[in-house]
Amino acid sequence: MKRLHPQAWIEAAALVAFLALAGVFVAQSRAQQLIPIEIEALAAGPSSEAWMGIYFEDQKVGYAVSSETPTVDGGLLLRNRSAFEIAAFGQLKQVVTVSQAVMDNTGTLKRFEFFMDSGEVSISGQGEVLPTEIRMKIAQAGEIQELSLPIDAPPQMSLSIGAWLSQHQDEIAVGKRFSLPYFDPITLSQQEMEMTVSGVELLPDGEEAYWMEREIGEMSSRVLLTPAGDVIREEGAMGLALVRQTAEEAQRMPQGAEPVNIIALSAVKLEGYLPQPRLVRVLELQILGVEPERVFDGGVQRVTGDHVRVEVPMAEELSGDLPVAEASPALAEFLQPTIFLPIENLELKEKSAEVLEGQSNRRDAAEALVDWVHGYLIKAPTLSVPNALEVLRLGQGDCNEHTALYVALARIAGIPSRIAAGVVYSDAMGENGGFYYHAWPEVYLGEVHGWVPVDPTFGQFPADASHVKLVEGDLDKQVEIMGVMGRLGFKMVESR
Repeated sequence: MKRLHPQAWIEAAALVAFLALAGVFVAQSRAQQLIPIEIEALAAGPSSEAWMGIYFEDQKVGYAVSSETPTVDGGLLLRNRSAFEIAAFGQLKQVVTVSQAVMDNTGTLKRFEFFMDSGEVSISGQGEVLPTEIRMKIAQAGEIQELSLPIDAPPQMSLSIGAWLSQHQDEIAVGKRFSLPYFDPITLSQQEMEMTVSGVELLPDGEEAYWMEREIGEMSSRVLLTPAGDVIREEGAMGLALVRQTAEEAQRMPQGAEPVNIIALSAVKLEGYLPQPRLVRVLELQILGVEPERVFDGGVQRVTGDHVRVEVPMAEELSGDLPVAEASPALAEFLQPTIFLPIENLELKEKSAEVLEGQSNRRDAAEALVDWVHGYLIKAPTLSVPNALEVLRLGQGDCNEHTALYVALARIAGIPSRIAAGVVYSDAMGENGGFYYHAWPEVYLGEVHGWVPVDPTFGQFPADASHVKLVEGDLDKQVEIMGVMGRLGFKMVESR
């Protein structure tokens, strides 16, 4: 058996950029008539495995193993598991993932299951691919949520791309381009994957392999594979690589090595120095390394040429004459639940009412939420997909968890809120400081002030001007940050 494809680097790197890895879950409920993958009933022959070592900056951090098994109807059962360790803010975090999917005899993805666990939290789910929709269940925080996503055509996933390519191996040649719909079950994003065969490399055994450049929205990677679809090496952002190895070698971890610090690796360099960043209200930077349009333009942040300028108001400048709840239909989308913001949950509703008891205007309510979330959550890195209910129950997290819990509690109270993601300045990782990837909420405080950034992680109302926004929205939007990681930089122009 060939055509083995490991867990794609994109999902591992996306974990760093506020995303999670895919894995496996077989739901017990049969609502919506989703059919769990029954391995014993499907298998029609022996499986074959491919092992990969996972590296950051040439340092071994874990492994991934994939397998293919023919099914009784001529299709394929695809399975993957991975395990790796990385450091974040002085803590060593272990992440385990498992996933599986079924393709029919035409190469069409039919069903999938996934699971990811990082110690404190986990997420799992299953899905069924129909001609015009994907039906899913996602289990998190002890709850199972169901959703249906419309599609134009059945997509492929990271787990199935290698098998799909093997069915087109006769077409692989330098300069050849492929395009196919792609779905990420963790972020729920749907995009086109563009693949271009860019070169040929001769392997030590004399076999030819092809380098293929891949783009999914703003994310880029490249993979070296044989014409039969066997992956030899994958390379992504921040020095992340997966390398084909024997099972023994892949599982062998270096002894005594310093754990890879993923936060430090993702730092955005600043030419110059920003003193007292938490007090800065006006900040102007020159954008380096990426196209200026990759930086968000709007609200308190404006992009002119290759400069970005952030101006945030002082707390005392924000008026308190608005009612807590917003009534305008134009802002209704910022009061809605999402799969990760289950604001109809009774626990979240009760907590929002408790925290905001006695508040009569939006400005004070928004500040009260900042203070409460900041004081409630223990500051600890959590490598997972933030779910507001799980955050409330666990009582700890990093910027993603602070942001999810804040936005959920605010929306319950009728305060229009949304998620911003980008970078923030800190000198915690080095003498000269730099920018680090971060998430924070924005709240709507009326026509005069518009959308105002706040930061419950830092306990700031409003957030300081070193918060440079790259994207806004849920995980399907935040994945766009991958397009600038490893390239973005800034040069100091003005701060006050």
